[in-house]
Amino acid sequence: MRLLVTGAGGLIGRHVVELAAKQEIAVIASARQRPPELADGIEFAAGDLSDESEAAALVRSMQPTHIIHTAWVTRPSTYWEDPVNLEWVAATRSLAQAFAEFHGQRFVQLGSCAEYDWSYGHCDEESTPTAPATLYGKSKVAAFQAVRTAGHNKFQSVEARIFMVYGPGENPERFIPTICRNHAAGTIPDLSSGTQLRDWLYVKDAARALLTLAQTGAPADVVNIGSGEAVSLGQVATILARLAGAAETGLGRRPDRPGDPHLLTASTARLRATGWRPAYDLEIGLRETLDWWRKQANRA
Repeated sequence: MRLLVTGAGGLIGRHVVELAAKQEIAVIASARQRPPELADGIEFAAGDLSDESEAAALVRSMQPTHIIHTAWVTRPSTYWEDPVNLEWVAATRSLAQAFAEFHGQRFVQLGSCAEYDWSYGHCDEESTPTAPATLYGKSKVAAFQAVRTAGHNKFQSVEARIFMVYGPGENPERFIPTICRNHAAGTIPDLSSGTQLRDWLYVKDAARALLTLAQTGAPADVVNIGSGEAVSLGQVATILARLAGAAETGLGRRPDRPGDPHLLTASTARLRATGWRPAYDLEIGLRETLDWWRKQANRA
């Protein structure tokens, strides 16, 4: 295996690269610039993979046998409807077409639970409709269709639909980092009621799932990546407050977001059929995440 990991500086990509290197897989990490946390000795290829020509040129120069494509637009609060999503669709198509030219074997695209109809709550790959409500979700659907088309009779295509992955390196404006940053600063976060139920998965478990799906013989097509368990935002906030030694959680300080689904969880039968199981329970993952944010605060 010669594995290309795009988005190597992102939340998930960096952990995929680290785990692949530990497993002695020949890994090529790609991002716009070399991530500072990337270990010495890991092959790196710089490139703007939102650009069609650069995406194709990367594959032609590196000639990977496998790709885990985690790179995408993730600008806080704006990425849901950002027109640059369309550029990523075109670039992903170009990446896949070049992969087909060089006889690639397996292409794993990082998808999203945003591709599903959220009114169903519990999302199953076979029975839950693909009905994204955002440009981001629609673009992920279109990108995987392009990968699957390029791979026809040439390579295996997998879309790993990620649910609520968290851990060190996550965007600071998201739910868990916001709580961790507040506690690290000795302040109380302003949170909603916390009654919403979500499927949380520690990033190291997500990285291991992606590497599992890159292996020949793993399921192809759409595979959910999640814990398969429903845990409320309030429970997450309560655990973090206790770990931080805080007297308050901050729950109920602001209203719930309009239109936010009460339940959003994954059916994980396809993934678990590979033998994969989460190695981190929620408390251990949250403790490691809080410790990481405390270290960032101490460096500031």
